[in-house]
Amino acid sequence: MIRLPKWALVTLALVFMLGLTAPVLADEAQGTIKSVAAEKNQLILTDSLGKDQTFHAAAKCKVLINDKEGTLSDLKKGDQATVTFDSKNGKMTATEVRVKRI
Repeated sequence: MIRLPKWALVTLALVFMLGLTAPVLADEAQGTIKSVAAEKNQLILTDSLGKDQTFHAAAKCKVLINDKEGTLSDLKKGDQATVTFDSKNGKMTATEVRVKRI
């Protein structure tokens, strides 16, 4: 039987807890898509206050349209979207874009 030191168990527990909370650290923005430039991996979202926010899509950015996978080029001007993003050095990088169409 292998016995682990107590500090190793505490470290493993902390790593596990951080892994569970990591997705919670991302920010979200909701609004209407103003424009999409798929070739630049970029989209502009207008929020409810009329403020435009520019997002750069991450390499593994997930796009969901009515819960089905899509691409940035599938997004249309006027779509209501929720963008999950990370903000670093003033640049907002989208990790997920969710759109509901009727």
